[in-house]
Amino acid sequence: MPTTVAGFPLRAGSVRPHHAILTACAACAMAAGAAAQETPVPEGPIQEVIVTAQKTAQPASKTPLALSVLGGDELRQAGATNAVALAELAPNVQITTDTGMLQVAIRGVVSLDTTEKGDSSTAFNVDGAYVGRSEAQLGSFLDLERVEVLRGPQGTLYGRNATAGAINLITNKPTGKLEGRVDVEIGDYNARHVEGVINIPVNATLSLRAAAAKISRDTYLKRGPNTIGLDDRDDNAARLHALFTFAPATSWLLTAERSRNGGNGASSVPLANFFSGTPILGGNNLANPVYVDRGATAQATAAARFADAGSYRNNTATSLRSEFKTGLGGVADLTYQFARLHAQVEQLNNGTYFGFPMYNPISGESTQRTHEVRLGAPAGAALNWVAGVYHFTEDIFRASTYNTVTPGPLISLPFSPTIASRSKAAFGQLTWRAGDRLRLTVGARTTRDEKSGHDPLSGSLAGPGYSAHVESAKSNFRLAADYDLAPAVMVYGSVSTGYKAGGFNDTSGSPYKPENITSIEAGIKGRFLRNRLRLSAAAFHYDYKDMQLTSVVCTGASATDGCGVLTTNASNAGIKGVELEGSWHPTPDDRINFSVATADGKFKAYRPNATDDWSGQRIDRAPAYNATLGYVHTFAFDGGATLQARIGTRLNGAYFLSDPSAGVRYRQPSYRKSDIGATWTAPSQAYHVQAYVRNLENAITLDSLVPGGFGIGAPRTYGLRAGMQF
Repeated sequence: MPTTVAGFPLRAGSVRPHHAILTACAACAMAAGAAAQETPVPEGPIQEVIVTAQKTAQPASKTPLALSVLGGDELRQAGATNAVALAELAPNVQITTDTGMLQVAIRGVVSLDTTEKGDSSTAFNVDGAYVGRSEAQLGSFLDLERVEVLRGPQGTLYGRNATAGAINLITNKPTGKLEGRVDVEIGDYNARHVEGVINIPVNATLSLRAAAAKISRDTYLKRGPNTIGLDDRDDNAARLHALFTFAPATSWLLTAERSRNGGNGASSVPLANFFSGTPILGGNNLANPVYVDRGATAQATAAARFADAGSYRNNTATSLRSEFKTGLGGVADLTYQFARLHAQVEQLNNGTYFGFPMYNPISGESTQRTHEVRLGAPAGAALNWVAGVYHFTEDIFRASTYNTVTPGPLISLPFSPTIASRSKAAFGQLTWRAGDRLRLTVGARTTRDEKSGHDPLSGSLAGPGYSAHVESAKSNFRLAADYDLAPAVMVYGSVSTGYKAGGFNDTSGSPYKPENITSIEAGIKGRFLRNRLRLSAAAFHYDYKDMQLTSVVCTGASATDGCGVLTTNASNAGIKGVELEGSWHPTPDDRINFSVATADGKFKAYRPNATDDWSGQRIDRAPAYNATLGYVHTFAFDGGATLQARIGTRLNGAYFLSDPSAGVRYRQPSYRKSDIGATWTAPSQAYHVQAYVRNLENAITLDSLVPGGFGIGAPRTYGLRAGMQF
């Protein structure tokens, strides 16, 4: 019997998965077009979500780009306490940590340089303010309204360092109602989480909203032969909003925020926990690695003996933000945003280097300031447009030493860089209604960047160090069209570009060029079955030029001389894929969430070193597929209480973590992680209790690659959560 997709028969083997997805979406679109006159206004349980992904408020279903929106309640139900959890909630997104720094890969586009000289490939923003340092991006989620994950280059509205996409954290703002909530969580690994929020309307002009949280847990690692502390968590965060509303169209939002990531510093597990192979480069890598499933306990054991130098992490980020909005007589809306972020790093990491214990103390600080002035069309205007100017400065100082404990003398590689970055841009985007159903969008941005650096040590006690300065300029564009097939169904197509600034390396100051992406994307978004089914799908193709790849290399005369992080413009690449995500509410008490995504990313002509040829091979951190499926059922009791039961799973295809300079690739096999949970809510909605288990399979996965070891993901965890609100 033939398989059917949306009622269309398919022969076995006649289509590929992504073709089936697009066929299904086309069928839904045709059905929607046929039913347009029957159902002019959607009914049913799915509510529209307003987003600001394009710097203006608009419905998510009318935003012509690949976008996942995660609400605050959804994030709390999933136990998302920082950005790492988003990897389980959005298609074609991988988010991990590397030595305590955030790494974001979207559709296979990622930056692995988390040092002071590196920049992320994903624009990370909190209430519209850019957060540049990867350690500051790991702040605890606190009182969020929603998170927007934008997939694909965002060079027009978000500028440089957005070749992968953008992540926007939108916090809950003050309201005119006295309200608050408290949530408490306990779990295994001695997990503790307390969060409190209060909203106070002071008078007709001023409202305040304060939130604070404390999160802690023990290490997920088995100690093995170690007695020092291993990677754990002891974080806290606090925020105060003050909203002045002077008139319906004029407001001023002031925000003070501070987060601290504490506990023990980063630590890794040996390569041999996951792979067999011949040690090379003193054990920094394995030649011809073959994955061996040794079981979760062995995989999570820090079997290598670390140095007895201790372990700590005390990284803080303090933000001051200001957003002023006013209307200009119905002609335009004016927004001025200013943000200052001061981040401090105090961290001692542990690992191995050339087979010996290595400890790495890092200290320093950074200060960034951003200004953005925007003019936009007022609400309800026939022509939707936004234009603005942007200015960014960042000054960084870091002091770090890589100390290798050998049977002989202690080998120390010191770094003491000072980095200054400057960026300025002008941008604009206009959407024109060419009829009742068709909209045409054109956008452009011109950016100029410069980065300077000086390090008198640069990995050597004797110097000579380096001084470097690089400049780059780029103009990006976006062309898009979207068309309403029905009142609740839209199709779109776009061509857009993105750009990531160039930089220099920390051992010699040698420069590398910017990377650039040109993206072609087509998609459909809609609500079907009387607004009980929400679907969005996209197909994309990237032309990825001057791809920036990063390795740890030693360039000196001896094995440990001149070692540092080397970034090169290694290769061009092509990436293509499709994404489908949606939600179906077959009854008022049942909901099914789902997503399917593919990514086929391959190097073009590429030789990572003198002996290896990776041409045509898959790029790192781009699994061929990932899929999620979740089911929620709500049981209603007499008296008004409810019990909500949840079960969900995520399938992830295999992906690579590589060391280009050594020509070594480690393949993480495909895996599955499933979660279950149940939430009881009181009749008054004022109290709730939730029990959960995450990662039922206890799958231990590779998060990051460091010399001689891996950072790993979380094992199976369970806990109990309770909360009250008023």
